[in-house]
Amino acid sequence: MKFFIVCSRFLCPRAGLFQCSITGLVFSMEGEAEVLYSTVPWDRRLLSQNGKRPAGPLFKFTCLMGSVCQLHLPHCEIHSEGGCDFLSVAHVTDDDGMEFLLPHETRETHVILNITQFSKYGITKDKEAPVSPIRALVLLFYQLPDDNNKSTLNVLLLPRNVDIDEVCKTRRTRNGDREIYIEKNSNCRLTRDQEYTLSTDLTDEHHIDPKKAEFVDYDSYTNYMPTFQLCLKTVVEEVNLLLKEHEGPENERVWDRLVSLPGN
Repeated sequence: MKFFIVCSRFLCPRAGLFQCSITGLVFSMEGEAEVLYSTVPWDRRLLSQNGKRPAGPLFKFTCLMGSVCQLHLPHCEIHSEGGCDFLSVAHVTDDDGMEFLLPHETRETHVILNITQFSKYGITKDKEAPVSPIRALVLLFYQLPDDNNKSTLNVLLLPRNVDIDEVCKTRRTRNGDREIYIEKNSNCRLTRDQEYTLSTDLTDEHHIDPKKAEFVDYDSYTNYMPTFQLCLKTVVEEVNLLLKEHEGPENERVWDRLVSLPGN
């Protein structure tokens, strides 16, 4: 699988806390600094050997100037569900060795790590941790109608702490201008290995594939393939999408939105 690297540059004018609006990363800097950072692939084999799995992107940092004292990595656990108790931070060294560090503090949205130098850091979770809901996203990418008025709405179920900018750039590299990102309120709660179904109020010809799908959160930090595809055979201006747990309570909705579809 091809992995697309999106590199960001952060300029810190003074000491203090600074947050990246794209990744959610927070830097606690001791003074003026310049940092380069990007997401890189996890070594799943090495993680598995240590009883861990990804719980966030793996970030590679290079400090061009200045120094950092703390790094705040965004997580997607829900405090009240107990998932934060099973988090650690993987530190990947320049020789690709890996050690697991306990956070200095875990807050509602971030894991805080005291560091003295930059390399590669990412949040991991114990493989045997109890299953619990996490904060997640439903992202929509629409493939415009072709000459026969057929179009496809790709529905991606992803953990909340993915880099949305990277997701969009990866999809754009893969599919070009024929696919458009539709920005909606995407927040929801999803549970790992739980099966979900997608439905719609459409009466015109359409097809949803697959009928049901599992949410596999640890596959989602390098794999931005659709969980569901809504295939439309006629021109549709808007559609109401409903995401539910498979065989869950009839009136319990995980995510429900009215989505306007752009024309040609």
